[in-house]
Amino acid sequence: MIASNDTAGAVAGARAQRLAFYHPNGDGNGTALQLEPRLNRRSSDRYDCFFLDMAAQKTAGGRDGDRMVPATFDWENKMTVKLDFPDICELMSVLEGRVEKAGGQRNGIYHDNGKACTIIGFHRNTEKGGYHLSLSKKNKDQGAQVTRLHMALSEAEAIGLRCIFQAGLFFITFHSHFFPTPCSRAGEGPG
Repeated sequence: MIASNDTAGAVAGARAQRLAFYHPNGDGNGTALQLEPRLNRRSSDRYDCFFLDMAAQKTAGGRDGDRMVPATFDWENKMTVKLDFPDICELMSVLEGRVEKAGGQRNGIYHDNGKACTIIGFHRNTEKGGYHLSLSKKNKDQGAQVTRLHMALSEAEAIGLRCIFQAGLFFITFHSHFFPTPCSRAGEGPG
């Protein structure tokens, strides 16, 4: 998936099965986001979810002689959160205008995986329009150091995200019941 430096927006990769939002800027402090559904095998004890990755912009891109060089993003040091059913519902409640921000009275959606704590912040940007998504991560072995990434999403991007989440909720909840893995034996059906 490649996004031109002069057009920020969403790029859907058919092969990669991810939705990506690239927001580079000339200062080199933009952000990119990738959203990928993760559907596990029926025999797996892992549950289905979305993975949300955010990466800081590495290079500003621009002109190199006669050609445009796209901005690059630091995917090696990306921040990743796993979004399950309740997380997606929290984000959708903001996208549908039912609540002001995800997480209610808290400062976002809190995740703790044992090694790190991550807060997913999501709210409508009433001043500029659109939405604001942020990830704040604190590794427990690094003291008080917090890594933060954020991205403004346009109304159009938010509409697409809401549609992806709406469709995705069904698949991450019921996919193994209605869509058994291709390696299941003949005659085995959902059950």
